[in-house]
Amino acid sequence: MEDRSRGHLTPSPSFTSQIASIAARFLETPGGPDRQARHLMFVQRLWIVMKNVFPPSRLPALAEFILATTLKYQFSLIDESTKVAWCELCAELISVGVPTLLHVLATRSQREDGLEVTRQLWVVLAKRWQIPETNAHWGDLVSFLLVPFG
Repeated sequence: MEDRSRGHLTPSPSFTSQIASIAARFLETPGGPDRQARHLMFVQRLWIVMKNVFPPSRLPALAEFILATTLKYQFSLIDESTKVAWCELCAELISVGVPTLLHVLATRSQREDGLEVTRQLWVVLAKRWQIPETNAHWGDLVSFLLVPFG
């Protein structure tokens, strides 16, 4: 369960994956809007704990896995509490940097289904992405800005 090679306790990669899978399972059976909001808030709290426990190098892959699971299921974004919980979870996941996020947005924007989800994810990312990283390619910024018009 732990790796002592660095002089401190670090969860092993397999344990890290197990925890991400457990978090993702709470998103599999969303139920009604109240239950959806509770599950999303629980996963967000679990994610905050994961950010404090796991090394920063493992967080992007974990966030990508949980975000992909979140996007796979239909949540009632018409319900305000569900929408807020969904946006807060996505914002927390995005905060560690998901390497494939721009690709996911660009791909989703070309599909008819899930346009509201894509739009909400774009809004969450736009609020988080204040200053482009110095190593960001200008094409990535253009792709990001075109998503709402896709």
